Amino acid sequence: MALLNRLIPLVLRLRDVHPPTYHFLVRTGKRLLGSRLGVYPRVMGNEVAAVTDVLRGGQWNMVYGRGLAHERLEADFAEYVGVPHAIAVGTGGLGLAMSMRALGVRPGDEVIHQVDTCSATALSVMNAAGTPIFADIADSSFMLDPASVEQWRGPQTRALIATHMWGNPEDMRTLRSLADGAGIRLIEDACLGLGARVQGRPAGAWGDVGVFSFGCIKPIQGGEGGMIVTGDESLARELRAMRHWGDRTIEYGVRDVLQPAWNGRMSEIVAAVVREQLRGYPAHLSSLREGVARFAGFLRRLPGLSLVLGHGGSVEDSALTQVVLRIDERAAGITKQALWDGLAGRGVQLWHANFEPIGSLGLFKGGEWRQWIVRGDHDRIGRNYAHHFEVADRVYRSTGLGLGKMNFLSRGNVEHLERSLGEVFARAGVPGPAAAPETSTAESVVGPRGAR
Repeated sequence: MALLNRLIPLVLRLRDVHPPTYHFLVRTGKRLLGSRLGVYPRVMGNEVAAVTDVLRGGQWNMVYGRGLAHERLEADFAEYVGVPHAIAVGTGGLGLAMSMRALGVRPGDEVIHQVDTCSATALSVMNAAGTPIFADIADSSFMLDPASVEQWRGPQTRALIATHMWGNPEDMRTLRSLADGAGIRLIEDACLGLGARVQGRPAGAWGDVGVFSFGCIKPIQGGEGGMIVTGDESLARELRAMRHWGDRTIEYGVRDVLQPAWNGRMSEIVAAVVREQLRGYPAHLSSLREGVARFAGFLRRLPGLSLVLGHGGSVEDSALTQVVLRIDERAAGITKQALWDGLAGRGVQLWHANFEPIGSLGLFKGGEWRQWIVRGDHDRIGRNYAHHFEVADRVYRSTGLGLGKMNFLSRGNVEHLERSLGEVFARAGVPGPAAAPETSTAESVVGPRGAR
C-alpha cells in the first residue's frame, strides 16, 4: 500500500500530460484493485445476476404485472427506513417535485429550503409550479437555521424542505414542530441521507414524505432512480398514480387525469440494481463509519480542523456521503484555498462543505426567474434571492470543506488522506499532528461498538 500511495501523484500527473493513459490506468486500477483502492460506486450484492434475470424476463417496465423488481425494492426499502409505504420513481429530484405536487403545492405557493443545498432542490420546487424561498444555515450545524426560516416564512408558504446535507442528520424534531405550528407540510430531502438516524429514528421517516436518490454520488446507486417514502396511504396512492403521467387507472380503477404530472417511472433494470445495493449497504456503511472514526482521531490532533456532523451525536448517526470539515483559518494557520490546492494536488477527493448559495446562480441572480415564477409577490421574492445569507456564504468561501467518501473506504485511502494533510500543514509551516492519544480511535469517537 505504501508503494501504491507513492504511485498516486505520478498517475495524477498523467492526467494533464497524457489523458488517455491516465484514464486507462484508472479503469484498470478500479477493476483489479477496487477493494484496496476503496472505489465507489461498487457492486454490493448480486447486481449482475439481478439485472440478468430482468433482461431474460418479459418485463422491463414497471407498468404491468405483479411481483416485479420495483415492488420487491419498495417493500425492502420501506422496511429499511421504517415507514409503511415506498414509491419508486425515476430520480430523486423528480421525487421532490412529485411530492410537492401531491401535497398541494400550486402556482404562487412558496417552499422554503436552505440556500446552499443543491440547486436541484430549487429547480424541483419550480418544476412543481411552486416558488423556492431560501433560508440561511446555522454555523454550528451547516444546516437550516430555524430563525431564518421564520424570517422568510410568509402567507404563501406551503411547505418546508429539510435536507440531510451529505448524510448528516437535520434537527427534525425542531423542524417538525415548526411545520406543524405553522400549518405547512414538511418534506425530508434524504437524497444523501440513507442510513442516517435522527434522534434514534431513520432519516426520511419524520416528514410528510421523505425523498431518496440513487444517482451520482448518492449512498447507494442505480445509475439513476429515486424513492419516496410516506406513512400516509392515500398520499402513497396519489404518488403512484402521478408517476404514470397522473393516470389513475391502476390505483383507482378509473382512466382519468386530475392534474399535470410526469413520467416518473423507474425501470425494472434500475430497480434490480438498487435492491441489491440496498442489501449490501449496511456492511458498506459500517465500513465507511469505521474509516471516518479512525480519521476523526487523527483530525483532533490538527489545529483548526473539526468534523461537522449536523445534528448527530457521532459518526454512527450520519450516512457520511461526504465528510464535512469546519476550518478555522486562524487557528489552522492555513487558508481554505491553500488547503484545497494542497490536497487536490495529492489526489485527495474533495469539494466544498455545502454548495454555493443558490441565489448566486444566473437563473436567480439575473432575474430570469421572473419568466418562470408567474404568481406571487415578485418584490418579496426578489429580495429573498438578492439577500446576503451570511453564514452560508462564509461556509462556502472559507470555513467549510468536504472530503469525498472514497477517502474512507479503505485503510490505504485513510492513510493517504492523513499523510496528505500532514504534508500540506508542514508545507504551510504549521506543526504536524501531535502524538495520538492512548484511547482507541473508534471508541473515543463513536463509543463502544454498537452503541448509539
